[in-house]
Amino acid sequence: MTNETTLRMPQELLLRGGFKDDEAAVRYGVWGIEHMCQELGLEDLGETEVLDFGCGFSFTQALINRSLPIRRYVGVDVSEAIIEFLQRNVDDPRFEYQRINAHNEMYNPNGEPLSELVLPIGQRKFDLICLFSVFTHLAPHDFETMLRLLRAYVKPDGRLFFSVYIDELTEEGHGLMDKVALAAGDSHVGNIETFQDLNPEKPLDWAMYSERYARELIEATGWRALRLSPPATDPSSGRIFIQHHFVCAPS
Repeated sequence: MTNETTLRMPQELLLRGGFKDDEAAVRYGVWGIEHMCQELGLEDLGETEVLDFGCGFSFTQALINRSLPIRRYVGVDVSEAIIEFLQRNVDDPRFEYQRINAHNEMYNPNGEPLSELVLPIGQRKFDLICLFSVFTHLAPHDFETMLRLLRAYVKPDGRLFFSVYIDELTEEGHGLMDKVALAAGDSHVGNIETFQDLNPEKPLDWAMYSERYARELIEATGWRALRLSPPATDPSSGRIFIQHHFVCAPS
């Protein structure tokens, strides 16, 4: 079991999450939480019940190891190893973790279709539902299904926050299409009518959407987009921590 202030992850799970050590995961988690709060107009998450879909572990480490305020945190993920570790080692009653066997071409190709998924969290509703690097790997049918699925779990005044690849150049040059334009010229940027899987050799690694089509899917599934923000970096490191991201409200 962990103590009250420190959660350390096994090295194999850190590497799976793309982190070299616990401190790197905590820094990412702190930055992500602070950036999300800024986008949502919140001082912190002290009064917020959060459903983190595709949770990984960095937000948990940040919240626990940095004693960040949180009212309630429910994390769900397809990774059995991560969820089992968190269930065994986080004993704070504000935190809950559930494994979901949802199909994803990249992360869980043998899982159940998203359209058949029932979240193991009952009928609870949340102030905030967040998804980092989830919609960035969804084909359109799952993009729409995910939006419909999550709609049932948001409070009337709640918010949805998720990152997505958008087919446009950005002022700071941190978007995926900025990288594509640099490598192949900008003639392909802005030409995607709806959706394109930009890396067929690695399906859904780069699931790219036009802004228009992403907004159509949002509006067709019981949400309204309040804001689309460009990719953002951690100023202290210069690393790109999030691609384009929507803030949505239930309609």
